[in-house]
Amino acid sequence: MLEASWEAHASTLANAATTDDLIEAIETVVRSARIDLSKPARVVYGRDTRPSGPALVAALQDGLAAIGAEARDAGIVTTPILHYLVRAINTKGTKDAYGDDSEDAYYDKLSGAFKKLVVSHFQ
Repeated sequence: MLEASWEAHASTLANAATTDDLIEAIETVVRSARIDLSKPARVVYGRDTRPSGPALVAALQDGLAAIGAEARDAGIVTTPILHYLVRAINTKGTKDAYGDDSEDAYYDKLSGAFKKLVVSHFQ
């Protein structure tokens, strides 16, 4: 899920009519977001169970490989798990570390929060 500020960029990229339009749109995103192209791109992606998933993932993997991005396939996951993985990976090794980057860690964090909620409700 994109931050709202990126929606316009995504629409422009998706609607580029020609290769030149796409390149121009990418250059605009890089400038406006001040993206440091010397740092590697890291992408975490997942999918749902729709039949189109494998073909879409294959196309994504080809695109990520073409630009030399570091990619991690989370497999078939829910959107909340994917969001958790992105945050855990992006904060790993920092003072703001959010947790281990695994599905089990997501469920541990979710169940821990639920337990705290239940306990506080009945006290």
